[in-house]
Amino acid sequence: AAEGVVPNASWWSDRMVELPGGMWCPKPPPFASAKPALPLVKAGEEKPRLTTELAKKHASADNMLIATYVNYNRLDFAFTLVRHLIALQQPHYLVGALDDEAGRGLQARGVPTFFMSSGLTTKDYGWGTKNFRELGLHKVKLVLELAKTGVDCLTIDADAFILRDPFPYFRKLPEAEVLTSSDHLVATNGYTDDGLESSSGFSSAFNIGYIFIRASALEFVQQWKEACFANKDAWDQVLFASVLRRGGGGGVDDHRLKPLFKKAGGGQVKAGVLPVSLFASGHTHFVSRMAHLMRSTPYMVHTTFQYGGAQGKRHRLREGMMWEDAPEYYSGPDFLTYELDLPRALVYPNGGTVGSDGTLPFDKRASVEQHFALVHHQLAQVRNGLALAKATGRILILPRLVCGLDRWWAPHSGIIPGSAARLPLLDCPADHVLDVERMGKVEPLLREHSFLCNPRTPA
Repeated sequence: AAEGVVPNASWWSDRMVELPGGMWCPKPPPFASAKPALPLVKAGEEKPRLTTELAKKHASADNMLIATYVNYNRLDFAFTLVRHLIALQQPHYLVGALDDEAGRGLQARGVPTFFMSSGLTTKDYGWGTKNFRELGLHKVKLVLELAKTGVDCLTIDADAFILRDPFPYFRKLPEAEVLTSSDHLVATNGYTDDGLESSSGFSSAFNIGYIFIRASALEFVQQWKEACFANKDAWDQVLFASVLRRGGGGGVDDHRLKPLFKKAGGGQVKAGVLPVSLFASGHTHFVSRMAHLMRSTPYMVHTTFQYGGAQGKRHRLREGMMWEDAPEYYSGPDFLTYELDLPRALVYPNGGTVGSDGTLPFDKRASVEQHFALVHHQLAQVRNGLALAKATGRILILPRLVCGLDRWWAPHSGIIPGSAARLPLLDCPADHVLDVERMGKVEPLLREHSFLCNPRTPA
């Protein structure tokens, strides 16, 4: 960056490209390309259930399948996920409908679906609520039903977007019976290695928002389901880990698979932790920016570690050019943008040598007071921008925001303990500083900072 200019955050490519409107932008990632809309078809009267025949029909020739589940309130997540799968030419998927309204909505867009008739709310579940716990019971039942069909299934949450076809990765690990994403916040093998996490990666919480389970691990899944229904107030994710570790022992092999759950007939389930850089959480991708530092495209990004509910998830995914909105979102009415005043002295208040990625040594990080001085300087401009946009009948395009410190739910010294985040955050997620959940539907008010560089936005 030029002297006095605050540099941009790490990005997956060094290339700048000229977009159709003449604007120069960092090269958008492959998954940002515009995608055809899903078809509009007449929903049938039938309510198909998950059967072995249905699973086998949609599985790949080598018996692999992707499955997710969604309620009516989250249909837009499923539609975006499916459009990414279609763009990847990955046809081997099914979407479970937690309620009949969701099922009819999926059928009306030509999405292969099955009805789960969960009886749960058609609205947001709310993390940790009774509905959230009950959703976990339906999830483990689904994973067990899939294992019983004999398919090797990748089961994902609807907000864990697939951005690269994962099947080739799984095919390189034929002995792996369970592969799970993780809440580990450090890439244990660095950023030049795309293999499974090392043995230390097993020390953090597994995240079951993205789990690949071969049918040969049926006994493990059965015991996980039994544990969940015997302890209905417990978190299904915690029970997944505790059951998987039953009878486990020994180190990782050459593929970094670890023998864990002990089968009744002898032998153990071989399990692995997927690399947190490429099968990413909301922190490792959007905050630590691991895939960008690797100059790579992640296989998956799960919108965990964010602070704005479902609306915060949507906004994060829009910031990352992963979300698929209707064409009118991008063409819309008139927009308002402004050039952010971002004094370098506020971003780097304590001096220090700025690295090639624009970050500082940890001991040169901002204090809490300095962080808020930086953020408040930007929020005042956002406030003025929103006021001007409202007065002129326009929609505000947010600027890139910069944060001196990370955000977390508990006290910390600048970053989440044990994370690989580097400060300052030069592309700070909006939900770190704006309460997008309380704002409700933000679409009539604002657009994400990456909006003008998104290939979906017309010239």
